[in-house]
Amino acid sequence: MEETAGKRDPEYIKIDHPWISHDLMPIYRWTFPKEVTDEELSAVFRAREDWAPGVEYPVAWIVDLSNIIKAPATQRKAFAEHLKRFEEHGPRWNAGSALIVPSAWLRGLVTAVFWLSSPKFPSKLFSRPLEAEGWAKAQLEAKRAERRAEAKAL
Repeated sequence: MEETAGKRDPEYIKIDHPWISHDLMPIYRWTFPKEVTDEELSAVFRAREDWAPGVEYPVAWIVDLSNIIKAPATQRKAFAEHLKRFEEHGPRWNAGSALIVPSAWLRGLVTAVFWLSSPKFPSKLFSRPLEAEGWAKAQLEAKRAERRAEAKAL
């Protein structure tokens, strides 16, 4: 935790799911496997939705979609519905989601999901993981500065 204007950052909350890494907290790295069942996808969505209500600090996401080789329409729809359920958390605390999509097919997949449910937080597509990580870190720092300015104004 870092000291900020006399206040300590809150304890960061881990998400209990094997697809989500906590190595850069409060940047969460979400890596998808090649193929998933509907049940597996629902489980990761539940994990995120269970985590969100307890989070009251800025976060960023690196969402690595580069392994995905198929995503049926039912799963694209489920992802869009998850984003809608996540709307309350996203705009307030999500500094940005950097999506790693190294192919045109994956960019099309993201476009299809975002067409069904447009994110209410900053998001950007990247071909390379290091670019995504750099952007996520910059977004997080900007969100932290914004929150510090808000707190100072009170």
